Amino acid sequence: MVAPRRLLDVGAGSGRDAAFLAGLNSGNNVVAVEPCHALSALGQHHTRTLAVTWVNDSMPALSHVIGPFDLILLSAVWMHLSLADRPLALARLGELLSPQGYLVLSLRFPVSEQEARERAMFPVSLEEVECLARKEGLTILHASALQQDVMACGELSWQSLILGGTHARLP
Repeated sequence: MVAPRRLLDVGAGSGRDAAFLAGLNSGNNVVAVEPCHALSALGQHHTRTLAVTWVNDSMPALSHVIGPFDLILLSAVWMHLSLADRPLALARLGELLSPQGYLVLSLRFPVSEQEARERAMFPVSLEEVECLARKEGLTILHASALQQDVMACGELSWQSLILGGTHARLP
């Protein structure tokens, strides 16, 4: 049996991932962060029977979140942070991550000019995350190959990264 963990879902949206994380182990404690009140309300309803605590907060500060966490998840979030906010966000995430913890984030490719204007999205790169991670004492333990988005038309793809705290290692 796996020991219960403290897990953080940043940009939790409707609560799909928070519910999954809470269901992995009955002792898991999940903190779901969502700045949009409508999505947060939907997520709270979706996870009402699970060990999920909802916090209204946003990156880069995450000032209402108290660590440490064994796992931090940013699914479809990184591209919404401006280039100026990313160093601050990764520094804060590093503070919240336990030394043995993992930070999992997804990168979305490409970001069109229209999406940049209409949806506040910014281009991302593995190289940028690697550079920022080094500055914060985090290590990229795994970078997946680009994977096509099965739900979207066109050339949309995703890359998943696993960053580790100072003592984290992949099995």
